[in-house]
Amino acid sequence: MIDLISARNNVFIWSAENVNDWLKLRRDYRIIGELIGCLPKKPRQDIFSGLPLLLLPEEVSLLLEKNVARLIRYPCLQNPPSNTLKQTFEEYRNTLYIEQEKCLRKERQKQVIGMMDKIIEGKKRKILGIDTRKKKVSKPLDPKVQEALNNIEINRQDLLNEEMAKLPKLDKSDALIQTHTVYPWTDTADVEIIEWKYPCNYKQQLRYKTYKDLWEKGYYVTSGEKFGGDFLVYPGEPIMFHSQFIILCKDKSEEIPITELSAQCRIACHVRKTQVYAFFSANQDNIKYQSFQWAESTMFE
Repeated sequence: MIDLISARNNVFIWSAENVNDWLKLRRDYRIIGELIGCLPKKPRQDIFSGLPLLLLPEEVSLLLEKNVARLIRYPCLQNPPSNTLKQTFEEYRNTLYIEQEKCLRKERQKQVIGMMDKIIEGKKRKILGIDTRKKKVSKPLDPKVQEALNNIEINRQDLLNEEMAKLPKLDKSDALIQTHTVYPWTDTADVEIIEWKYPCNYKQQLRYKTYKDLWEKGYYVTSGEKFGGDFLVYPGEPIMFHSQFIILCKDKSEEIPITELSAQCRIACHVRKTQVYAFFSANQDNIKYQSFQWAESTMFE
């Protein structure tokens, strides 16, 4: 079973080692969630996100109901770190710092070796007092000057050492911080299976039943927060399709102010979607839907 990890009232897919969990949920069960982590090799960009995957409460309830996953937590993560763990962490960070410094020097050495011919050329020109500016370097030299330049011998290894000595030592504050996609010091035996208590009231019941009904109809369903709804509904994989419906879950007896209805329908129209209200049937056995679309009208005096 897939492990869903509970932490601070949220549920995640964390581990990059079990990347197939994320892929399986999306491919086989149409569970999308939301990737909220940074990519390990490109942590400073904000266009693409990586693990962990944050799940909607409705997604968690569905997975548990279908016996696809289990909900767990690690009690050790609830406790403050011990002195031993703090020491282990500092040793680990120091090891990463040393490795990064070695990697930095190795990459710099590759760059210097690749530019060694140009560096040697520049050194020789400085010895003879010849202009080293780029425009001047491209012009041919006088034969006698060129001969004198060729006769100057420079030890490549000494020059390499000289260039490497110019590289400043990596400061610890400049070292990259590793973003873990799995807790490195977790005791795998220290796992607690916990009970999921969602949905627990009328509003949550309506949301979950609506989500489940749409999911069972074959749709892909994600959060609709960005358009002021409860859910967005896609006819296929969200990477390939735009969403068609904005779903708002409402009690059938609840009055909707005309200004609110107008605003929601105009938003849906603006983003080329249909505004849909979901509510329980009279006997609360199933979900009913009412759709609205904005219609332009012209008034004449």
